[in-house]
Amino acid sequence: MNIGIPKETKMGEFRVSLIPDHVRLLTKAGHMVFVEKDAGKRCKFSNRDYEKAGAVIVDDVYDCEMIVRVKEPPLATIKKNQVIMGYLHIEKGQNLVLLNKFLDQNSTTYAYEEIRDDKSNRLVNLGVEAGIVGMYEGLRLYGKTLEKNGGMNRFKKLKPIKTYFCIEDVYKALKEAHVHNNVNVYIFGKGRVSTGAQKVLSYTDIKPQVLYRDRTSYAEEFLPKADIILNAVDWYPDEPRIITKNMLKLMKRSAVIVDISCDENGSIESCIPTTWQKPIYVFNGITHFCVDNLPSAVPRDSSIHLSSMIIPHVLKVANGEELATGLMTKNGIFEYAKNNEHSEIFEEILAPVQDSA
Repeated sequence: MNIGIPKETKMGEFRVSLIPDHVRLLTKAGHMVFVEKDAGKRCKFSNRDYEKAGAVIVDDVYDCEMIVRVKEPPLATIKKNQVIMGYLHIEKGQNLVLLNKFLDQNSTTYAYEEIRDDKSNRLVNLGVEAGIVGMYEGLRLYGKTLEKNGGMNRFKKLKPIKTYFCIEDVYKALKEAHVHNNVNVYIFGKGRVSTGAQKVLSYTDIKPQVLYRDRTSYAEEFLPKADIILNAVDWYPDEPRIITKNMLKLMKRSAVIVDISCDENGSIESCIPTTWQKPIYVFNGITHFCVDNLPSAVPRDSSIHLSSMIIPHVLKVANGEELATGLMTKNGIFEYAKNNEHSEIFEEILAPVQDSA
């Protein structure tokens, strides 16, 4: 199969889907791999590195039978009957235009975020990296909002996370900054994102309150005390919200919400996904940070980890196998909607797509 590795097009996205070592596994298996020029440059993987792995460097990869990328593709690049793998974010109806395009083009698509084991655990997960970036930037942002509201910013020594080349440099910066502050941090969730956020705080004197899903229903009790709220809950539209827009009035004006789950109008009702170019906004007086591609801030570490997780699945799909999970669309059908535990929400999701057909 001809497999294309594109240079990411999303603003502020510097990762690459497959590193040279894993491209070599594809070429050894008999596949032709075409890598868009400079696709790995921001991760410090050169064009020559990919050529040594057996890939061909080209200016455009979008005519390939199969595209393996990080984030969702631009609509104009999607070709008829193509196989596409990436973080697609269509399973909850987040991007009906993209979903409709896949169906119209008869695309076979796999979403990394829905490739799971037999216990429904995600097999492709950069949650730790997202938690690290989100918590680190949350601390910096809180320092600024505190200062804006008359307090003292004790986080001025922390530089923007993109200043650092790797995660170890981030930890080193936290140690050197000697963050000693009485900050009330609440982390929603107990998964990998939560683990990454707690790792950051382990380099400070801040002791977070980690709330499992069953405790988040008591949000109104702790919102008045919260300085930073980091949301890492996997949420579906048929589930109750954790924080509604109306509940924001309970919070301090200096408080910050970091929504890593980043579901628009989701478990945090006021969430609107943002970009690295414009990462924050204020809603009802509360500063929100809702960047939806956080791991891109540490692109080399994230790319190496992502590539190691997806390569077994990429090899299977390239060899003509169908994955047991992660399949989004095929033969003009939204396959993911079949037999899903949240299947009742898909009638609403599909209605606009069907109406536009």
